Amino acid sequence: MSFIIRKRTEEDVNQFLTWTYEGIYSFYDNNLQEEKVDGFKQSIDSDKAFSVVNEDNELVGNCEFFDVGDEGEEIIAVSVQMKPTLTGNGHGISFVNAIIEQGRELFKFNHLELIVVDFNIRAIKVYEKVGAENIIL
Repeated sequence: MSFIIRKRTEEDVNQFLTWTYEGIYSFYDNNLQEEKVDGFKQSIDSDKAFSVVNEDNELVGNCEFFDVGDEGEEIIAVSVQMKPTLTGNGHGISFVNAIIEQGRELFKFNHLELIVVDFNIRAIKVYEKVGAENIIL
């Protein structure tokens, strides 16, 4: 499966807000916190927030890039989210790699940090496999 990041749309955000996860991963449910809902809605106009689609143009995830370096440093952090029905099915490495590669083309960063909560061992393993140097827990 291949992945492409593209401009986020209102329709995409409406889909993101329906995504719910099982077990401990329900922490990532997009409809739980008003701040998260508002953030998604405001991100439609952001030049650093993207939707992720597959080769059939089906919505499969989202990502957002953040400047975290001091002025003059090209350090970017990224958060990623995969559609719940796709998690745990072996697509994580290609998903994250696609986001990193396409993000590097857009933002020309020389250092990337990945954002994840400390209990998400599944994501941490993927991040380590793609060669992440800094993982923000």
